[in-house]
Amino acid sequence: MIVCGTDLSEASLDALVAAIAIATRRGDRDVILVHALDAGHAEDDDARTVLLNAATRRLEVEAERAAAGTSIRVRAEVIVGPPVDAMVAVAETEGGTLMVIASKGETNAPALGLGGTAVALVQHSPIPILVVRNSGPFAAWAAGDRPLRTLVAIDDSASCDAAIRFTKALRVAGPADLIIGHVYYPDEAAERYGVTVDHMVDANPEIERLLTRDLGRRFGTVSGTGEVAIRPTRGLGRIGDHLLELATAERADLIVMGTRQKTGLGRFSSVSTVLLLEATQSVLCIPATPGAMDEIPKLKIAVVATDLSDFANHAVPYAYAIAGADGEVHLVHVVEDDDADVAALTSALTALAPRGVTTKTVPHVVRDNDPAEAIGETAERVGADVVCIASHGRTGISRALMGSVADRLLKACTRPVLVLRPPSE
Repeated sequence: MIVCGTDLSEASLDALVAAIAIATRRGDRDVILVHALDAGHAEDDDARTVLLNAATRRLEVEAERAAAGTSIRVRAEVIVGPPVDAMVAVAETEGGTLMVIASKGETNAPALGLGGTAVALVQHSPIPILVVRNSGPFAAWAAGDRPLRTLVAIDDSASCDAAIRFTKALRVAGPADLIIGHVYYPDEAAERYGVTVDHMVDANPEIERLLTRDLGRRFGTVSGTGEVAIRPTRGLGRIGDHLLELATAERADLIVMGTRQKTGLGRFSSVSTVLLLEATQSVLCIPATPGAMDEIPKLKIAVVATDLSDFANHAVPYAYAIAGADGEVHLVHVVEDDDADVAALTSALTALAPRGVTTKTVPHVVRDNDPAEAIGETAERVGADVVCIASHGRTGISRALMGSVADRLLKACTRPVLVLRPPSE
């Protein structure tokens, strides 16, 4: 069910064209056209009724005109009250799955303020909101004339999960060229992957290669038809500004992003606010919602950390069990001594591979004063699906005094971590 808001202006009625196009492609039967009536200046109930009836008649005419020649039924709803409350109420009571509104902004000169309806709805709506700048691309997409060029902005945050699911569903509904965009900052990316960068201003090919790999895996399997491109973009200023530049360069019709629904001063720095105020493309904001994973993860690359003690080596067989016959196991040993015999240590790591396995074994001897950091960086660099490490499971004062590599790894690593407790001590 699509809920479309209108203030009866030509710009807002353009949003209805987009809503009907999306409903046609998705197989929705109904679109609800909502107009919030401000009747506060009416002198009495009779005057309020006159205003309500007039608005209802006009809305019904617009609904009938827009639905003509389509299989979509457009229902008109006039609600007395503030626009944001009206739209949210209808979406909740009617089981809406998408809200569509028009931007009052003009190309390169948006008129929406921070208190505008679009920004307020993004902050409060429980369902995705499409802010339409131009309905033309949606109409052409619905008619089968061309794919919908869609830039989807993703990162590692949970707020992107719902955006990825929605984008995949949109592409299944009709052909879409996807541009998977991500803004990175060289210093942060270098720290994450444990690589050296010479310049913080220039794009880094090695970082972008690693990001392209991880962004593709983050997005997952893509169904439907159309081109797919992954575009890591070096950041210097605001993320929103870089996404706007990328959308323009890629000739995107639509920008899709997940939102955390910040309120108060937090929304001044919100990426979605920048896009809503300044994008010349339509913007689709998806609120973060819990949902099941789209597909079962494939665990083929395992990193296992060991100090070559019998206890630490206890984790090694688990890494091979997870990676399987056609996977990879990366055995990581961290040393602080510059005089360590790397060749001997590499040989010792290789010897840990169980006999008869066909799993690819890759040893890593890493010099670092922080084992947890070194293990995490190696996991990021090789694209690990899981990290395995043995832990004594100390508690209380012992843990506070001695620390725990496993504990620090859990905090520092963005990859899943399997912590193996000792069988007995």
